[in-house]
Amino acid sequence: MRELASHFGAKVTETPGHISAAVNHGLTVAGPQHRFAGWIGDDDLLRPGALARAVAVLRRDTTASAAFGACDYIDVAGATMFTRRPPPLAPWLMHLVPGVVKQEATLFRLTALREIGGLDESLRFAMDLDLMLRLQSVGPMRRVEATLGAFCWHPGSITIVNREASLVEAQAIQRRHAPTWLRPVFPLLQWSIGVLLRRMAARINARWLPDAAEDARG
Repeated sequence: MRELASHFGAKVTETPGHISAAVNHGLTVAGPQHRFAGWIGDDDLLRPGALARAVAVLRRDTTASAAFGACDYIDVAGATMFTRRPPPLAPWLMHLVPGVVKQEATLFRLTALREIGGLDESLRFAMDLDLMLRLQSVGPMRRVEATLGAFCWHPGSITIVNREASLVEAQAIQRRHAPTWLRPVFPLLQWSIGVLLRRMAARINARWLPDAAEDARG
C-alpha cells in the first residue's frame, strides 16, 4: 500500500479506532492544496472518471457542499446486480429513506466537512447519513448524472451483517433531524418505510445470496 501511495504522491496515515475516526483523522491531515474529500471502504469501488465528474460539478457550483451520483450494487465477482439511481429530491428524501444517496458515490467539499465537524464518532453504522443531513445546512448537495461508485453486497459486509442495527440507528438519526412539521406523522412513516426496506433487503438476499437468506430464516 505504501509503495502504491508513494507512486501516486499520496500520504498513508494510521489511526486507531473505527472508520469514522479514520476519516476524521484524514480530514485533519489534508493540506491546503486539497479542496475535496471522500472515502471508500474495503467493499467499495469508484467507477472510472467518477472523481473528475464530481469535481466538475463542485467547481461549477461553489455553493455546493457535495456532489453525488448513482451507485452500482455488485456481487463478489464484480458483476453488477443493479444500479441505485438517486430519485428526484434525493437530499431531502434522506430524512425519510436511508441510503437514497450513497456515500460511496459522493464527493464532499473539504471546507464544508470541516465546518460541520466531520463524522459523528459515536455512531457505528449510519454516520454517513448523519453527515449528509448536517451538511445540507452548509450548502446544497448537487446531483451528477453518472454512476460514480459501487458497493459490494456480500455476506461479510458490515452493512449486511448489521442491517437491522444499521436501520435502527439510521431512523434514530432521521428522527433527530426531522423537520418540525413532519414530526407528528414521523413514527408511522418510519414504520412503513422500515417494513419496505426490510422486504427489499430480503428479496436481494433471496436472489443473490440464497445461503445468507436461508441462514436468516433459520
